Amino acid sequence: MKKQIKKIVQVIKQRYSDDFWKYHIVLVVNNSLALTDRMGDADKQVVEMAAYLHDIGRFKTFRKMDLEEKHHIIGAQMAKELLEDRGYEPSFIEQVGHCILTHRGKKGPLPKTIEAKIVACADAMAHFDAFFYMFKLFLDSYDTFEEAISEMEQKMLRDWQKLTLPEARRLSQDKYEAIMLLIKSIKTIWGIVGS
Repeated sequence: MKKQIKKIVQVIKQRYSDDFWKYHIVLVVNNSLALTDRMGDADKQVVEMAAYLHDIGRFKTFRKMDLEEKHHIIGAQMAKELLEDRGYEPSFIEQVGHCILTHRGKKGPLPKTIEAKIVACADAMAHFDAFFYMFKLFLDSYDTFEEAISEMEQKMLRDWQKLTLPEARRLSQDKYEAIMLLIKSIKTIWGIVGS
């Protein structure tokens, strides 16, 4: 199975920018595998495949709204087709598809399996791990520094709430608290009110 995953990785890696691969996809995979090892009751192959494929629909969409609202739906379909073409078992494809479809937490269907919960948590955890990469993206995406800081704060709060597995919270708590302290400090220095 490891050999098959490597072949899938070769196919999908080209869909992502180098930065997105390095600062998001790889982190989601690493966090997913760490959680799987700690949880002990999840199918590691399903988790790993879903972690690599969870954002495959991001670059198939054309408008920002589509990207934000539908990439999990498009991605689940793309993953299904990719895995079917390579002869994966229907039950494996269904499990991976569920992980992709539900990785956004409250923004999509809720994860029902331990594998899907792991991938959803790992997706949020990656944002804490790559905070400064995310911070740059937010600075580039908003008109003002103040708006970027406030939106980043809200994103970090949503990601923390997305961590439904206690083990994911344990692994991320120090990072989350440090990030929120930094944001609070920046808001104080810059006189940014509200969130």
